[in-house]
Amino acid sequence: MDPYVDVLRPLLFRLNPDDVHALARLALKWPATWRLLAGPPPPETLATNLAGIRLATPIGLAPGFDKSGELLPSLAHLGFGYLTVGSITKAPRWGNPFPRLVRYPEKESLANSMGLPNPGLAAAVENLKRAPRIPPVIASVAGFSVDELLECAAAVEPHVAAVEIGLVCPNTTETERLEEMRLFTELVAQLAQRKTKPVFVKLPPHHDDGQKAQALAMVDACVEAGIDGVTAYASKPTVEPRLGVGRGSLAGRAVFQDALRIVGDVADRAQGRLAIKGAGGIFTGADARRLLDAGATTVELYSAFIYRGWNVARSIAQELAETDWRSPRAA
Repeated sequence: MDPYVDVLRPLLFRLNPDDVHALARLALKWPATWRLLAGPPPPETLATNLAGIRLATPIGLAPGFDKSGELLPSLAHLGFGYLTVGSITKAPRWGNPFPRLVRYPEKESLANSMGLPNPGLAAAVENLKRAPRIPPVIASVAGFSVDELLECAAAVEPHVAAVEIGLVCPNTTETERLEEMRLFTELVAQLAQRKTKPVFVKLPPHHDDGQKAQALAMVDACVEAGIDGVTAYASKPTVEPRLGVGRGSLAGRAVFQDALRIVGDVADRAQGRLAIKGAGGIFTGADARRLLDAGATTVELYSAFIYRGWNVARSIAQELAETDWRSPRAA
């Protein structure tokens, strides 16, 4: 019997997901409790090198759960190979109106409309200064201009193993896509010149030919500039009246096939010249292996954390090891 899946999850799922999210964050503010749950080290066959960062496993926590690094002392004991904090913005952001989360238990998926809520750059830097260094931490920063992103990256870089960058731009018309590409090219060129730690760039998911062309042009720009890696993730816009803003992004098992396609497209274009963090609907070791075999260097979880519980990273790592998978990028 799984104490989370069989006992605790049915109770938690009687509550609305925003309240459960708050309860989980509250529970994770007590590191001593989670230290007791620390398990044995993962099999050595899972050791992975992510753009020069030594990882015990290729299973990471995606950004979104810990917005500012305040939960890292507890999350460090849950068996992840690395932890991604964020997204961090320069100024504090409240985010979108509640409700922000809707579950689809039958699909092990959810819709979210968070809107980048976080306490801002200064608070995140203070948390990161005190954070454990094992497992490695990646800070994901988001911004609306090149200057803003460069400032955020410079502030967090001394305190983490790597920085992930997300340029928040409109992307609905051809004119807007051209402007986004111009800003993106300028951004990666300046990041490559200034970085002292590995830098990952978050690519937008693509679901049509125009979006694919844009994403692959971004891959080319990253390779040309000398960026270390990219994050290729799958999510889909969805209309959901139960969300406070009536729409959001679909995540979880429902997007896993998209993740395989997106990671495969990016890997084919990158041809080994970029490390790739892949995300979208990974729930089992078999899922992780399929995404890794598609070209990802590592995989990141979030929805599985909600559906499988606090031991999910260890469980998936063990399941992956049982497939006899060995990292081609061993530490």
